[in-house]
Amino acid sequence: MIGEILTGLNILEKLGKLWKWLRGRKSKPVESVATRFVRLFESHGVHRNQIPRFIGHGLTLQDVQDDASLLAKLDETLLDAVCSKFAIRREWLDGVEAQIHLCHDFYKHPERFSRFIESLISSNPNGQLCGLLVASDKPKRRDEALLVLEEVVGSVGDKPVYRFHLCNNWSLGYWKSHAYLTACIAIAWKREVYIHGVRLHSKQIARLAHGESLLGWQGEGISKLGPIRWHPEDMALKPEAFLAGLDPERDNFGITSGLRLWLDLDQKGLMDPGVGKESIRQLFQQELAKYS
Repeated sequence: MIGEILTGLNILEKLGKLWKWLRGRKSKPVESVATRFVRLFESHGVHRNQIPRFIGHGLTLQDVQDDASLLAKLDETLLDAVCSKFAIRREWLDGVEAQIHLCHDFYKHPERFSRFIESLISSNPNGQLCGLLVASDKPKRRDEALLVLEEVVGSVGDKPVYRFHLCNNWSLGYWKSHAYLTACIAIAWKREVYIHGVRLHSKQIARLAHGESLLGWQGEGISKLGPIRWHPEDMALKPEAFLAGLDPERDNFGITSGLRLWLDLDQKGLMDPGVGKESIRQLFQQELAKYS
């Protein structure tokens, strides 16, 4: 009998603790479309009071002073225009889905990447376009790499406002992905879209790679991710740079396959970054010969 009483008291005590925990939890406030709208601009360095001047569409300072006034002005045309301006998904702005940014996958398709670069340049000829290749600081075979393109889409005063394009599904450790990514870097450089490199922890890259982190860094742009630490274009110029971080796999299969794919893509004219000498192909052929 005493044991049953003690068991019952323990259960009641645990239920009491659970009830207190549930009551003490602070539920995350649900964002309205207006709240997300303002947060989007502010993440890109556009203050709430600067939104009318930047985006137009008949908005006034009075309209943006509070969310209720702003909500009344957010029609379909304006919302779609803002999504296009910042290359974000309407589903996120509507509060329906977690993915914010559009993600582009060019794995095995460097020609499609070339057309994408051309479309960005032609649709915004006065916008400066550059990029950042984000790779792991301690690379492993399956660690993600992320290519972020940054495009100037306007200004507030003398401060540029950026739009970001995420190109994901890359791995620098896997030979096939490594070679196709190198081709994309070379394509960008040849179009004077300069891609630089930074190193981050793999967990940080994963958070960025799927478009669920709102980019912008309060208007500071991709430079906020860190100082330039390596030069991705070297993968198209120097065999030792191309092989750095590449998983050799069994019997150096990863190395020989990667070098062969580099040469195949070069034969198609996809490994020319517009810098360097004509003898580059010969250097890669000589490197491959070492493993034959």
